[in-house]
Amino acid sequence: MGSIKWKLVFLYILLVVFVIVVSGVYIIMSVQRNQYKEIYTELEYTSDRIVDTLQTASLEEESDIQAVFAEVISALMLESVNMDTKNIYLLDQNGDMVYYRDSALTQADLASRTIMDALAGKTIDELYVHRVNEEEESISVGDYARSFPLRYRSSGESNTYILFIRQTMAEVERTVYNTMMIIITASAVAILIAGVLAYFLAGTISSPLRRLTHKTQEMAKGNLEAAGEEPAIPLGNNDELMELESNFAYMGRELSNMLREVNNEKNKLSTVFSYMADGLVVYNTEGTMVQSNPAAAKLLGDRILYEDFNAIFAPLTIEELLAAEEKTHTQLMQVEGAYINAIFVEYMEEEGVIAGLIVVLQDTTEQKQMEEMQKEFVANVSHELRTPITTIKSYVETLMDGAKDEPEVEEQFLHVINHESDRMTYLITELLELSRIDSRQVKLQLEPVDLTQLVRDSVEEHLFLARQKEQSLTFTGSTTSYFIEADKQRVEQVLRNLITNAVKYSPEKASITLGMRPRPRTGRIEVFVRDTGMGIEKKEQERIFERFYRVDKARSRSMGGTGLGLAIAREIMDMHHGEIWVESRYGSGSTFWLSFPLLEPKEETV
Repeated sequence: MGSIKWKLVFLYILLVVFVIVVSGVYIIMSVQRNQYKEIYTELEYTSDRIVDTLQTASLEEESDIQAVFAEVISALMLESVNMDTKNIYLLDQNGDMVYYRDSALTQADLASRTIMDALAGKTIDELYVHRVNEEEESISVGDYARSFPLRYRSSGESNTYILFIRQTMAEVERTVYNTMMIIITASAVAILIAGVLAYFLAGTISSPLRRLTHKTQEMAKGNLEAAGEEPAIPLGNNDELMELESNFAYMGRELSNMLREVNNEKNKLSTVFSYMADGLVVYNTEGTMVQSNPAAAKLLGDRILYEDFNAIFAPLTIEELLAAEEKTHTQLMQVEGAYINAIFVEYMEEEGVIAGLIVVLQDTTEQKQMEEMQKEFVANVSHELRTPITTIKSYVETLMDGAKDEPEVEEQFLHVINHESDRMTYLITELLELSRIDSRQVKLQLEPVDLTQLVRDSVEEHLFLARQKEQSLTFTGSTTSYFIEADKQRVEQVLRNLITNAVKYSPEKASITLGMRPRPRTGRIEVFVRDTGMGIEKKEQERIFERFYRVDKARSRSMGGTGLGLAIAREIMDMHHGEIWVESRYGSGSTFWLSFPLLEPKEETV
């Protein structure tokens, strides 16, 4: 409906439909009205025949009016062919039925408008059409009633009677229905023909407008060559629309010739500007942004649209940069955690006057983070290796200086050296483990694993370690076996790390609990390791899974921690499409959670 062609077609068809509907309604109503008049005339004629026959009959007061009326009706039925569609009733002046042929009138019929008007002596000049229920079927009927006096021959007195005739409207309804179907069929054909004619007629108007609209759209897009194409005008067709289209094509060709070279250069620069990987912002000498590309908006955000140069690049000012002898200047910026290297370059107008600054923005965040991570990793590894090496060296030097001559001191020193060597070996093993994981050299041996049994076995394995500190280590899981697809040894490694940490960093006589929680809606199973230790502060919880990060560095080193266990656990959980997180309140203990994709659970047989 957005096209003018279809609007014209719709308007034309709507007009035709309106005329047809109005005409059809008028015809149907006229046919119905004429049918009602014919039936009224017929009923009026029938009533006149009945009344005239009764009035010409020589009736006595003792005559049986019901029998006489029945004879008149019977005689009339022999003469007329339409009497089978009529029900005739005779009522006295009180409205009581004297005669009826097939079925008596209901109380609603006796109180109808037609009979009431007849009793009142009013002349009824139209048929009263309504619907009644007859044998559980609603049918349309027409009622006619009139009052007439009946004089007795001997006494000369007269009584007033009401003649009531009810005619079924089935024939009228069939006539109206047939007329309506003829009108609908003719209307459908007329609308179809009108639609076809309107379509072709509207096409002669809309085609030039559509071509002209297409050319304006192409011109708006910069395609002036398409706008300048000469229209194919049929021979002898020189109407106003064709002439307008031809003039527009001429204008498009002229404009195309004038702007082609300018647009070519502009398109080149615009393409380069838009698709640069680096951000680019152009400022005038007043510090107002003139132009920017999407990469710049991504690096600096929407602020480049409404903030000036000095607000974004403070403490630098555009006045200082334009006044400086150096034509370029570089500055490293930090914006919302991202590192951006900004290069400021002056640009000139044709006359050689400085027009403003071009700022090139390079995102060095990833490079900076890699450098920081590399420095931190080297520092941590150096520190972790230097501590045991320093300890070993100092004890060896002490032994070499004469302490070896004392057996007790020598044994103590060798025990320390052995402990520090184990610590260094464990650190190197975990570093190699992380290196293998990072380089994707670790291949999981996936198989269905009974996680319930695995957790129960891990608890049993560490009971001796917990009892050394008089701690309670319990498993609160149910008898349900929950199966996961996993590398059993790797999952054991994660559980071993969490249980060992819970025992190691919990005080004596602490309580450590392991349990499971199925999540049927998400199809996962969760395992928790809960202790009653000191807990972890909120700000530390986000970093405990980082490599070499320890909450209490002094206590961790004294207990032999490397800061790599939780980092390895997270990597293993990621390889199993699982999750690991911690919930803790400082001073109230911690709960570490593991989440795995769940296979179908199976009940153990007792």
